[in-house]
Formats: sequence, structure tokens, C-alpha cells
Amino acid sequence: MELILKRNLAHQTIPIERLCSIFSNVGIQKPMKGIENPIIDIKSPYINQNIKRLQEDLPSNMQGVSQGEVDYLNIDIKMETGTGKTYVYTKAIYELNKLYGFKKFIVAVPSLAIKAGTANFMKIQSNINHFKNVCGYKTEIKLRTVESIKTKKGSKKYVPNSIRDFVTSSNLQRNTIEVLLVNMQHLKDSKNGVLVRDDYDSHIEGYYRTIDAISATRPIMIIDEPHRFSRENATFKFIEDKVKPQLIIRFGATFPSKFIGRGRNKVEVKDYNNLIFDLNIHKAFEQNLIKGVAKEHVESPDNGEEVFKILTMKKGEFVRFQKTTLNEQNQPVKTTKDLKIHDSLSLLSPKLSGITIDGIMASKINLSNGEEKFTGDVFFADVFATSYVRESIRLALKRHFETERENFKRKFKIKTLALFFIDDIYSYRDNDIKEPYLKTIFEEELRKKLREEIDKCNIFELDYRKYLEESLVNIKETHAGYFSQDNVSTEEEIEKEVNTILFDKEKLLSLVDGNGKANTTRFIFSKWTLKEGWDNPNIFTIAKLRSSGSDNSKLQEIGRGLRLPVDETGNRIENETFTLNYIVDFTEKDFVKKLEEEIYGETSFEQKALTFEQIEKIATNKGLSKEEVLIDLMGKGYISFDREIKKDKLQEFINEYPEIFNKLDKNRIRDRNVDKNKKVAIRKDNYWKLKDLWEQLNEKYYLHFDRIDDDVLIDTVSDVITEDLINKTVRRTKRETSEMVQGELIFNVTLDSIDGSDNDTLHYGRFLKAIAEKTNISIPLVHEGIVRASKLKKIEKAFFTRDTVRSFSIYFKQRIYDELLKIYSYKRLPNTTVHPTELTEENGNPRNFVKTSAYLGVNERKGTPLESYLYDTILFDSEIEENNIIENISSVEVYGKIPKRTMQIPFIDGSTYSPDFMYVIKDKEGKPTINLVVESKGVKKKQDLRGTEDHKIEAANKLFDMVKESGINDEYEEQKGLGGLGDTLNRKGISVTYTRQTNNEKILDIVNQLIEKKL
Repeated sequence: MELILKRNLAHQTIPIERLCSIFSNVGIQKPMKGIENPIIDIKSPYINQNIKRLQEDLPSNMQGVSQGEVDYLNIDIKMETGTGKTYVYTKAIYELNKLYGFKKFIVAVPSLAIKAGTANFMKIQSNINHFKNVCGYKTEIKLRTVESIKTKKGSKKYVPNSIRDFVTSSNLQRNTIEVLLVNMQHLKDSKNGVLVRDDYDSHIEGYYRTIDAISATRPIMIIDEPHRFSRENATFKFIEDKVKPQLIIRFGATFPSKFIGRGRNKVEVKDYNNLIFDLNIHKAFEQNLIKGVAKEHVESPDNGEEVFKILTMKKGEFVRFQKTTLNEQNQPVKTTKDLKIHDSLSLLSPKLSGITIDGIMASKINLSNGEEKFTGDVFFADVFATSYVRESIRLALKRHFETERENFKRKFKIKTLALFFIDDIYSYRDNDIKEPYLKTIFEEELRKKLREEIDKCNIFELDYRKYLEESLVNIKETHAGYFSQDNVSTEEEIEKEVNTILFDKEKLLSLVDGNGKANTTRFIFSKWTLKEGWDNPNIFTIAKLRSSGSDNSKLQEIGRGLRLPVDETGNRIENETFTLNYIVDFTEKDFVKKLEEEIYGETSFEQKALTFEQIEKIATNKGLSKEEVLIDLMGKGYISFDREIKKDKLQEFINEYPEIFNKLDKNRIRDRNVDKNKKVAIRKDNYWKLKDLWEQLNEKYYLHFDRIDDDVLIDTVSDVITEDLINKTVRRTKRETSEMVQGELIFNVTLDSIDGSDNDTLHYGRFLKAIAEKTNISIPLVHEGIVRASKLKKIEKAFFTRDTVRSFSIYFKQRIYDELLKIYSYKRLPNTTVHPTELTEENGNPRNFVKTSAYLGVNERKGTPLESYLYDTILFDSEIEENNIIENISSVEVYGKIPKRTMQIPFIDGSTYSPDFMYVIKDKEGKPTINLVVESKGVKKKQDLRGTEDHKIEAANKLFDMVKESGINDEYEEQKGLGGLGDTLNRKGISVTYTRQTNNEKILDIVNQLIEKKL
């Protein structure tokens, strides 16, 4: 599969436009040498004016222009992890070249994992085609990668070709852009550093140090992950003093900090320098650009959390532990114990049995499970207990398969991945040192879970059952690992795993391999090596099998799985809400609190005083007078007498009254250990009034397509081929070489692509059959379409490949969309029953409580709901839902929130959509004859709904019209008295109106308009 990039996403387009507009009216001089960039007048007053203009919508603490203090211009762009930062700076390179002629760029990254990801993104053929064909750029990036070289003493040193090519490329070559990719380890003054050594046997443009030659090109430097490149850092000073770029652009989710002021006035602030765009985590969540997060941990079995601290140690002799427990009065009790080398930690607690002390150094100890603990470290007994690890794996697998099953039900499936962070490579990799106990536990638990999931598959899940069975047959293929030690491994299997994880994201995202066999690899293990810079859009579960400590950035930790997923066709899924399952151990039970503190710390709060409108809203919600609210808030120290908000109490104020602040919906960041399944009673009298509508919503339907005219299908086949939508088959390669050149051993890593069409070519008959199976078109029609296309363009033998089959099916489905709109309908799925449901038992009677209350929402509003509401509790996910529930409409007989997953209406593009509310409304005569189903959409106005969304509304109404005409067959047994008597209820379908509500529409207006239409 190929990942399909989107061109005009606003959050990616705006920062590029802003960056390029900085140079409006600024003098940019033609280069004086053939190897250098055009020269920016960094002293120009227009730069100051342009940056100030771009900062007008930023909070005041992020504004400020710095110009002329150093010999380069710095620009900052803040983009949250998972929002497409690499895409943005790559496209910015193209745009700066197009508008101003800049040709030499350096991309600096902090780690090898990020370096591999960046190289892969810029080299992959489909991405190159995107920037060329979709974006219309006439140039192409030539990526040069700086790698380490090893030499023998006294041998000649040759300048690496990547650096020589970067420097010597002439600015007269209009069709290429030079990009030098370097990790921070090379950006330092080290004796044998590839950039600073002066003993090369030849020069570049007269320079014997490669760094001087690079500097002479007047490069533009892009810094990825700027928090790793603080200004005090030696790396940044090297960039300033040796690279000497004329422009530094820092792209990142996190920026370094600095201190300002002195003494008591000394405060820590973010070190922004000419920030022009701020897409922080709060905005990313709010705009649904990333997944939500649901944290969860395995509770301690006995709630007896034993805490240990290492007080002191003496090398080779002893280590002193302090143990803290709680007595019956919940008071801490502390004891100390000394242990020696080879002592078992079970002497501290039975939960630590199996772990011994292998070594005692001056300030750290080595444990037999691979752990290192230092003087002052604090840890919990359960965290190191094998049983706790097993329970955590079980929990992670449970969440993974819940998500995977849902993702497999889609028309265009989503490959579901999970990432496990561990501390010890030898607990996973086979080795001669110790038993890889973690891998053993994982495979044992996975086998059990796979068997359990296979048994749950019904007749409509045959594909998923087959996928699970393939996984069970070869468990070893389901998981892979990447660790820092793997970079020097020579084992073929390990190298294969690393290449798949780091360099071949598309392969990892594919449900089948190139031969059509199931690709079951979906569990990734890493020792924090992938904690930063690497991400995969289809990570839905992250499990930390060891605590990372409380000082790590929680935003950085969840960043690996925040990106929105892509389906099997390579399309990014938008307009849906996805959740990242985040499994931690109980030492991080406050993870959500700390994450929220980071999120709101990222969001500047400008309001000085509480408004009267906010006071009135609190009073209404609490049922108090405004005077009582003021007294309460002042008593808690949230505000002063004149309503001024006290900064030191701001976080507590926001947490208690999120409704008056711009706080995220609670369902975007959840703590599953806190959000237990709340008991929500069903008001049975109200249920019987909604019964007919509820049962209709729970019918099972499928999409049916009438016949499309043959000529339309033939033309579409021909168009897809003749319009050059399908690229030739290419395979990406990674070539690692070492060669002895005149006594010098040089290592090179080259990423490239090869034409794979010859080996992948299919016999024409097999090709036709494969296309027919993928598109549901008959073989003769496919053949006629190819014949028609061959009259318009020459079709080479290399066209008939498996890659062509995959690409063709994607583009064909996109082209046939308008035709499908004309011919689809809904049919009821035969041999299915309505009950049981979230609200009813198997016999059709209402339950006492909603089966899964979380499906109603994660936010709760205190108070008693209106009498016409279906439930005794108000649960909701968003403000629009809350407002609908509390709106008292006299014409509404009964109404209720529809639990999530109750009704998922399939659509022709492979997606599904779900309504949120159901209403039975009285007509003008006061009779409850009007049935309304509402989908509450998170957009401001109808115009924000794109064409596809309008088509979905039409589809829903088509579905309900079909049910009305054909009637409903609902079979269930009445469980009353002695035994069960079969009772088949046949009834005519009811009339239902489906509508979509935007944020600026009141449900009262929708109801009144519907009553008027029914006259």
C-alpha cells in the first residue's frame, strides 16, 4: 500500500504560508557563488513588521520579535506531534525554493530513529510523486545523508560523497533541491568528527574541513525536535559558530526552556524566538487532528503498595533499602534493610522473588532482570513482579483486540498496531545471558487471547477469523522489536524487523504482503528507543511495561500514537474520533492529571477577571444565586473581591468549573480507572414510548448496489489507466556497505528504490482475475477497459503487476463514487434479531440499567433530568449534547441519548456514521407521531459540512424510508411465567426523519421546523 498525502489541510498550509510571507518586501540578493543560496537581508525592517503581523493572533507571552542580535534569522513553528510536521517542513522546502530560489537546506534531527523516518519520508516514491504531480512543484529533492566513517590510523581520508555532492551542486541546476540530513551526534567539535576533521586528502571548493564547505553554501537549517537543541547546548553553539546558516527554522511540538529574572523573580519560560504559528496539543485535540487518550492501569491486587527507596550503597559490599508501607490507620511505616551481591530482592518483599542483585557500584546496582537502580531511586514492588507484567500485557491485548475487531469491520479496513515499551532488551531478544521471559509471557497470553477472539467470531467475520487464525499459526510473525543495539546487529531476522519498523512504514500498515499472504505483524517492542521522533498512524495501544519515571514529558510519551489512522487504501481517516489506549503501571496512576497540567500549561490563559456571564452560568448549573456563587469562589480563593482571577489557584479553578473555561471535552483524555461503568437507570415508562423507534434503530442493514451500465464501467477502467494515476512498481532498498579505500575503511548507508516490475509481472489472465476480485467487475469488462485504454496510450508489459492491482482498485473506487450514489440502497440483513441491545434484554424487555453507560458519555451533569428523558442520569460528551439533554421542549413526548455503537450506518465510501439522539415528538394535534433521529456534528455551520457529509444524510433518510416501506420483522421469546413461548411480532415500519445538528443550531428550532413540515 501507499500512504496518500492530503494537499490542502488548513493546519499544514497556514504555517507554510506564514513562513514564506516573512520575506515579503525583504531584499533577497542573488548568490555570489555558484554553490551558495540567495542571500537574505536579515536586517531588513520588513522582517520585523511581517513577524509582528503574523503574531497578532498569538497569546502575548508567545509574541516578541528578535532580529539583528545574531548573524542569522530564527523562526519558530510549533506543531503538535502527529499533525504532519515532517510533511510541513518538506513542503516548506519546496515552497521556499519556488518563491525565492533557495536550494541548500540542512535538516538536523536528534536521533537515528527520527533520521530514518525523515529519510524514508523524503525518499519514498509516492511522496515524491505527491509533491510533483499533486502540488505541482517542478523540482525534486536530492537527499544527502551524513553518516559516520571509520578509518585506520595513517590511511588517507576521503570526503564523503554525500557532503561533496551537497556542496558542489550548482544553483544553475534548477530542477533539484539539495537537502543534507544530519543527526545531532555529528554537530559537535570532536577530533575525528566527519564534519570537522581537517585531514581529508582532498578539498571541496578549496575547503579541507567539510563544515567550512557546508557553511560556504549559506544554508537554511531546519531543526526537528528543538527541545533537544537548547541554546546552551554544545550542538546549537556548533550550528551557530560552525554551520553559520543564514536562517534557522525550528519545527517542534516542544521547545526548550530558559530562565528570566533574578532571585525571587526568576521564572522558567519557553524559549520561543520569533514564533509565527502555534498548533499546540490543546488545539490539536480540539480540532480533532489527533486521537484522544484513554489511560488505564492494572490495580494493585491487594491495594498494598509497598514503596522502596535506595538510601545509600558501598561499592561491592551492600545497598541499603528503605521500605515504606501503610498500617491499619493508613499511616506510613518505614523500615531499612541492607542487601549484598547475589541476595534476592524477595528479602524485601515476596512480590520481588526471582530478582537478585548482580552488582553493586558506587552509585548504582545491577539487577538480574536487566534493571539498573541508582541511589535515591524510588520503586514499587508490584511494578517488578512478573505477575503484574502479565496482567498489564493481558490488559493491553484486551484493548488491542477490542479496537482491532472494530477496525476490521470497516469496508476499508484499518491495520491495528500496538507498541510495548520495555526496559531490558534481554527480556525480549533471544540471547545467551538470560531467558527472554517477557517474550515468553507475551506469546503465552497472545495465544490465549487469539483463541478467545476466534471463538467470538460470527458468520459475518470470516475475514477477521482467518486473520486471527493466521496469527495463531505463526505467533512469532505477529511481533517485532527495535532497540538501539540493533543498529550494529548482523542477524538477518533482527535486521528484517528493524527495516520494517523504521524504514517501511507502509509494509507495517498493510494487512497483506506482496504475495497476498496475511501480514500479521502488529505488536512492536522497544526499549524507549522509539519514544521520540518515531510514530505510526495506526498505533492504537501503547503499553509501558516498566515505569518511565515521573519526570518524563507525558506529551512526548503519548506522541508515538496520536496521529490519525490510515485505512488499507492509504487514506487518512478524518471526521471520526479515535482513541489511543495508554497502559501504564500504578506508579503513574496520576498520568491523566499530569498530562492535563502539561496541556493547559501549553495554553496561555489571558483572562484577568471573571465575567458576569460566567458567574451566571455557574449559578444556573449549581442552582445558586449569583451572590452565593461569588461568596463560594472567594472563599475557595479562586477570585478576589473585585472578581480578579488568582493565578496561583487557576488550575484548581479550571478543574472544578471546566464549563466556563476553554477546557477539552473529557472524552478526549480519559482515565479508565476513574471512569468506571456508572449505573444509569432506564426509566421504563419512557422506554415503552420509544420502543418502536429504538427497535428500528437496532435493525441490521447492508448496502446493496444495482447494476451500473457496462459502458460506464469500461470508461472508468480506461480513464484510470490513461490518466497516469498508477505509477510503475518500485521497491525501496537499504544498502549498507563497507569498503577499504587506500587503507581507509568507509561505511555507507544508501536508501534507494529499484524497478520491481520484471519480477512482479503477472500473466494477463491472472491480472484480469485479480482486478475483477478487487473491484467486483466482470473479467470481460476489465479486459474491454484495458483494450480501450491501449488505443489511447501504450501499455507496457511492466504495467501488469500486483502493485498495479492494488493501486488500480483504489483509484477505481474513487472514480466510481458518483455512479455508486445513483445505484445504492439498503437491505435488511436476514436471519438476525434486534434484541438484546444496550437497553433491552434478550426477551425485548428494558434492562434496569444501561449495559455500558460510558457509551452515553463521559461527562456528568449533576441534577435530575427532565421527566421526558429516557435515563435518570445526564451523561454527555460535548456541550451541544449537554444542551440538547437539558432543553425543555413541551412538544417532545420522550427523548434519549443513543448509546454509541448502537447504530452504525454503512456508506458507499466504506465509512460508517452514527446518530446521537432519538425523539418522539407530538404533532399539531398533540399526538406522538413524529420520530426524529439527530446526529450532533461538531462543526459551526452547515456550510462546513462537505459534499460527502450531505450524501450521508441523504443515505440515512433513504435507509429509514426503506424500513418504513418494507416493515420490520422482530423475533424474540417472551420469558414470562413457566417456560418460553415464541411470539413473532410483525409490524409496519415507522416514519423516521434523520437530520444533522451543527454547533450553532438549537434542538428546539429543529423540532419546531419538523412539526411545521408535518402539517
